Amino acid sequence: MADLEGLIRLRRNTVEEKQRIIADLFRNAEKLEKRKKDLEDKLHKEREAIENNPELETLTYFGAFEQVALRDIDRLTQELKKWEERIEVAQDDMRNAFADLKRVEIVDRRRKEEALAEQQSKETKELDEIGIEVFRRAED
Repeated sequence: MADLEGLIRLRRNTVEEKQRIIADLFRNAEKLEKRKKDLEDKLHKEREAIENNPELETLTYFGAFEQVALRDIDRLTQELKKWEERIEVAQDDMRNAFADLKRVEIVDRRRKEEALAEQQSKETKELDEIGIEVFRRAED
């Protein structure tokens, strides 16, 4: 039987690398979410300011600002959806890698248990033979 420790280390490293990738994807998505929230907050504050002081000149500037802000919010929303899809794919990939790791670990554990059971069986047979031999000598 082949030793599976090297394969287990490889699979474990693969899982850890995939976890790092997922963490990076989440960080990027969080940055986009923060930018989107900051823009929404800024738009909300500007609306409140316009409601409290509705001058014609500020309304004109606000209209242009609002269009740009809403367009950017929409763009960020679309970009966030793409990042969420990437995260889902990466999570599925990581789950598969983890399942592979667990399968190899289970096979390794079973092999070790079988080897231990075989070794114990051999030792028991040897001790039985010794006991029988001692008993025969004692009878003679």
